[in-house]
Amino acid sequence: MKFLKPMLPSLVTEIPKGEEWGYEVKYDGFRAMIYVEAGETTIVSRNLNILNEQFPEIIEAFRHLTPTLKHPLILDGELCVLDSELKANFEKIQHRGRLKNKEKIDQAKKLNPVIFLAFDLVMEDGNSLVKTPFLKRKRRLELLVEKRQNPQFLKYVPFNEDSTKLWKMVSDANGEGLIAKRKDSLWEEGQRSRQWLKIKNMMIASFFILAYDDANAFFHIGCIYKGGTKLIGKVGQGFTKEEKEALTTIVKKNKVKTENSLTYVNPSICIEVEFLEISKNELRHPKFRRFRFDKSWEECTWEAIPKGELN
Repeated sequence: MKFLKPMLPSLVTEIPKGEEWGYEVKYDGFRAMIYVEAGETTIVSRNLNILNEQFPEIIEAFRHLTPTLKHPLILDGELCVLDSELKANFEKIQHRGRLKNKEKIDQAKKLNPVIFLAFDLVMEDGNSLVKTPFLKRKRRLELLVEKRQNPQFLKYVPFNEDSTKLWKMVSDANGEGLIAKRKDSLWEEGQRSRQWLKIKNMMIASFFILAYDDANAFFHIGCIYKGGTKLIGKVGQGFTKEEKEALTTIVKKNKVKTENSLTYVNPSICIEVEFLEISKNELRHPKFRRFRFDKSWEECTWEAIPKGELN
């Protein structure tokens, strides 16, 4: 069976409204497609890598399900380690994905079992559904999964009509965000589509500049943590050309030292940054929002950052 590159959503900042749209929880995991043919199951990543060895619990689960499935079958979804029904733990799935040793994988699958969250049905009984409208595919997927759903290894991702209610639930759970999908959308292989849109539940906080890196044009940023300064990440996105040039000039004019490609400054310049979460002591998906000339750098504290704990 030919492996397909998945359809990808486009990032937007506003949730689209209208009867033509429906909504799903966005989970922070590994995008994957599951192929079942002639009794064999294959897990294929977004980049067309086979992941069977890394996630044997999914293969074992589908081995038991295969006699009840109409294959050839292709499921589209996300491999996740769940913290809750609405939030996946990216650091844990990332760790699982890096493991190569069978003994360590066997230990890890007991400690952090992976679940496949199925949100689309691309083929069933050998019949391609790529030209079938999304809502019809979704209903077929629900029928396929509901009787076979295993809370530990296989779960159907529901489709919601009320984006306001779902967004509040996801926000309250510190989830990653929503995916909005047009009910009539077809499945477009390998396309970054405007028929599917992702809206991320971004956090916002203020940080101070610690250094500028000439090698990649990123600014190192930090906050006050336990009485000292703490490096919390690097940001290079979101600046206009003029903003980045002005900030670079200020840093170099006020440098306290240089090491390799890094130019360091004392804390003084505050900026506002949006980010998804903090993982491994760093901001994930940081993006500059604006300068905070109204703030003193002493106000940029760990306690003021709106979620999580340092790992």
